[in-house]
Amino acid sequence: MDYPKLPPVKEDKSLNLKHFPNSFYAAVFRLWEMVPAKNLADTFQTDEGAVCLAASQMGLPPQKCNPNWKKLGYITIIRSAWHILPYNQLLKLLDWTEDELAVVLKEDDFFGEKLGNFKPFCPKVEYTVLTEEQTEKLSAIKNISQKYFCNLFRGAEPFDFFENENSSLPAKTSQNIRMIYSYCGLYAGVLDNPIDLSYPDALLAMYQARGINAVWLPAVLYQLVPFPFDETYSAGWEKRISRLNELISKAKKYGIMVFLYINEPRCMPLDFFEKHPELKGSVKGRFASLCSSQKEVTDYLRYGIKTLCQNAKDLGGFFVITCSENLTHCKSRIEGSECIRCKDVPTHRLVSDVICAIYEESVKVSPSIKTIAWTWAWADYMTEEDIQKCIDALPVGVIIQSNSEDGKEFTIGGVDGFVRDYSISIPGPAPLAESIWKYAKSKGHEVSAKVQINNSWECSTLPFIPVFDLVREHMSSLKKSGVDHLMLSWTLGGYPSVNLQLATLCLEDDSEEIYDSFLKENYGADALVIKQAAKIFSDSFREFPFHIESLYKGPQNAGPSNLLYPEPSGFNATMTCYAYDDIDSWRAIYPRDVYINQLRILSEKWERGLELIKDLPDSDFKDMAYGGYCIFRSSYLQAEFTDKRDSGNSSCLASIAEEEKEIALNMYRLMTKNNLIGYEAANHYYVSKSMLAEKVVNCQYIIDELTKDK
Repeated sequence: MDYPKLPPVKEDKSLNLKHFPNSFYAAVFRLWEMVPAKNLADTFQTDEGAVCLAASQMGLPPQKCNPNWKKLGYITIIRSAWHILPYNQLLKLLDWTEDELAVVLKEDDFFGEKLGNFKPFCPKVEYTVLTEEQTEKLSAIKNISQKYFCNLFRGAEPFDFFENENSSLPAKTSQNIRMIYSYCGLYAGVLDNPIDLSYPDALLAMYQARGINAVWLPAVLYQLVPFPFDETYSAGWEKRISRLNELISKAKKYGIMVFLYINEPRCMPLDFFEKHPELKGSVKGRFASLCSSQKEVTDYLRYGIKTLCQNAKDLGGFFVITCSENLTHCKSRIEGSECIRCKDVPTHRLVSDVICAIYEESVKVSPSIKTIAWTWAWADYMTEEDIQKCIDALPVGVIIQSNSEDGKEFTIGGVDGFVRDYSISIPGPAPLAESIWKYAKSKGHEVSAKVQINNSWECSTLPFIPVFDLVREHMSSLKKSGVDHLMLSWTLGGYPSVNLQLATLCLEDDSEEIYDSFLKENYGADALVIKQAAKIFSDSFREFPFHIESLYKGPQNAGPSNLLYPEPSGFNATMTCYAYDDIDSWRAIYPRDVYINQLRILSEKWERGLELIKDLPDSDFKDMAYGGYCIFRSSYLQAEFTDKRDSGNSSCLASIAEEEKEIALNMYRLMTKNNLIGYEAANHYYVSKSMLAEKVVNCQYIIDELTKDK
């Protein structure tokens, strides 16, 4: 069956999961934590008893599925099933239509791109009688599960992030914007679900106590107002507006504004233009831009923003990205076919026209609605002179925002490079951001810095990285730069942690005395040890082999849950989703030996900090410190394993797999007691307990294969 709205299936690409007997057992193992047995049975066209028997044969404990997986963890489910189930069974598993999956892949933070923009070939999954060799694999899995994973459904419950949190800290206020993304915010589906799922009161209260006065969520204009070209795209817009107003009202009780992330005019699937060829602009893949040189498109954008602001009372504002992974105006992407109408229109004109339309229509409704123009990727599309021309064309009320560390130069392991975004290990600000801010201020604009305070794609699956010295250094520098506003996270980094508390504090007073008081307030008699350990973690984190491609493609996000591959997988790493064994994408600008050595140095230095805190009582700081070690050590081990495999040096592979197995078990134990670990809002549980259980099975299979003849 064809699915034209979904990424194409590549018949020659499939992932060999040799540690499982077959795809049926692989699917049951991977999904047992997340999908009820009855749903699995319906998907595989068998009875529930057969599924439960398969789980029992693999030593998995009786099922106790948390119902939140389907509504809050569907991305984890899709990621787990992507290489096993064909489209028809995947849709059955999710109980979705092709259209519903297509929307998630397009709008859920580039999820389709994260999956690789194609579907691996997967034959139908069904029960078959096992061969003798497959039965031996089944027995080995059972032994591992019974030994290590009897508590798969025990311990900290997934998604119950704020059940026992104390939000009694005094509220902190700022006249300037301190904006963040909800730690548990659904991305494309925030307004299609009850608001409490993404914005529980406990979280908002904790934000207020940490000095946060704004939250942001993504918005697609045609989902919030009637789309004049085809209102079927707007189905349910009234309900979404109602929920948006509910969120605005709820957040206001905590002194928090609501901002919408606008990436407009939104591209449309190619079949949309069969009825509207006159609107078609640049083409990229299965989509084309709505050409903003066409008056009908500009009129739609202005009407949509004005109508949205009229319907959403007390909206805080918008932030606008005009050059991103999404195709919007006809020069918003370098790749793809060129729009004839926009060919001779300067990029800065297309960008400023979109921003002006959003600002002008919103302030007509209310002068208090703010517009933030984010300069993300402007330097890729425009010269310094063009950037200044773009700023010149914007109303003075538009706030100009830049990535703080964008363009900052570094030398790591003897390799020179520069930061693009998402750096905690190399604190900003950078000259590029400072020059944009300086020029914007000279023209009367307020300015904003986009930063990552809690975590980044350097290590996204911990709610915060315990590197207090790096946070202090960045905030102190921003304080000197005279930045007005802060956007404190992308989708990752929204946890109301001590890092946020420290950042807020440093912007007011970055003295050592205030820092010591902060540590004593949070850690009492252990303050000095925590200070020493945080310095070690900060210094070791500076060794991270930074490059934006390494951040997107490397193993440090999945950490110990990323499988080891005894033979090359044949897959290329994808953006913040699958690292596979693609070490040459992981390393980016670094030679293999330098990349591997930097991860080794980082993990070994980090381990010294653990020695200081090993006897301290349990705390989030301690959990994140040990979690960080698991992630960085695992990244080193995976790189070392892949490099040795590729060079034909198999003598040490078993010992690497042994250590990697222990790292996975340690991460599993951490997740059993702390449900914050492994989660990131746009990827849901990037690391799950069942993924780590599979990693142990994977490692043991490799060890057995490498040592069976010895």
